Amino acid sequence: MGRPRSRRRRYGTPGHRSHRGRPDPSHGLDPSAGRPPAVRGRALADGLVQLLFGPPAPLKRRNVALLLLCAALAALLCLAPSGPLSNEEERAWERVRAAQDHLASCRAARGMGPSAEDPFSTGLIGVEWSPLTTTLGSLPSKQASTNPVWAVLFLRWFDRLGLKSGDRVAFLSSASFPGLLLSGLAAAEERGLDVLLIASLGASTWGANEVSFPLPVILSELRLGGYLSTKAAFYSLGGDDERGGGFSDEGAAILKESAEAEGVPLVFGLGSVVEAKKEALRAFSPRLVVQIGGGRANLGDDEVVLSLPPGLLDASFADRGGNGLIASALQEGWPVLHLLNLAEVARREGIPFDGRPVRRGPAPFRRLRALAGGGLFLLLLVRYRRWELSD
Repeated sequence: MGRPRSRRRRYGTPGHRSHRGRPDPSHGLDPSAGRPPAVRGRALADGLVQLLFGPPAPLKRRNVALLLLCAALAALLCLAPSGPLSNEEERAWERVRAAQDHLASCRAARGMGPSAEDPFSTGLIGVEWSPLTTTLGSLPSKQASTNPVWAVLFLRWFDRLGLKSGDRVAFLSSASFPGLLLSGLAAAEERGLDVLLIASLGASTWGANEVSFPLPVILSELRLGGYLSTKAAFYSLGGDDERGGGFSDEGAAILKESAEAEGVPLVFGLGSVVEAKKEALRAFSPRLVVQIGGGRANLGDDEVVLSLPPGLLDASFADRGGNGLIASALQEGWPVLHLLNLAEVARREGIPFDGRPVRRGPAPFRRLRALAGGGLFLLLLVRYRRWELSD
């Protein structure tokens, strides 16, 4: 018999060509090839974590202590800028929030239900358009202006100027930001300041522009409820030329009627309003003038006033004050609290521009806090043992 012929073993399945001797095209050099994107993303994140903090291993006691210390210091850095509210600040915050609840109830009694534009039921957000509306306004700014933390900030502004009980503060306000006006008046009364209030009644969109709830009605309800005691010295209609220009005759009639019902006189015409305000300010001689909104008499018609930054201004800003009441006050040497560009003020002073009101102080950005945070991060990088070098 001859030797049986050996049978060659065939690999693979019938019809399948073998790739022995050359790379399998289904597997590249990248071990992550073929993995889903989510898996590759997790692998990348795990790699970065291990690079910074080392491979998974039980934390050493030294590192645990360092992490706890850094967490405690980070919490202090976050909380320290606002600080705890003083008793006076807490009272002002509560006063404003209670006043808002009262206004919401007053609106409901008039058949004005809650609106989506006033998510926290402050009673201080108007409508987009009405016969009382003078100009366009920002809804987010109006909503942010109702946060009671503004009352806390007003008290801290008063502190910066050293204002004490019995000192005089004048409020020159439009009806565009009734929330800011409420917070300012509540803070001033809580401090025991002597207050002069002069207001123009026209409002931009979402301000005090509801036909059945204009600014005189709001202020009357707040006094009747015991939340404020200040009554305006006089009103102007606002709008173009301080005669109600920009809104309808119907709107002007409504505002005249509401001022008359409150028993507050009206002054008409830009020239007359400017002179009446100047005379009232000279007689009152305030330690601070608070300017809220964009009333024509307050700002004037010189565009240079638009270069003024919002916030506390001293006499050094007089050359940029234009030709309105702001300029007159600065030239007299009275500090002016200019509240117009609310988004910028909120950002600078650390007031949240959205979100539910919380009983705490503003948390302004501070360069020292930023440097301290950077130093804390460097400390963690340097002192946290992530890897060891070996021979």
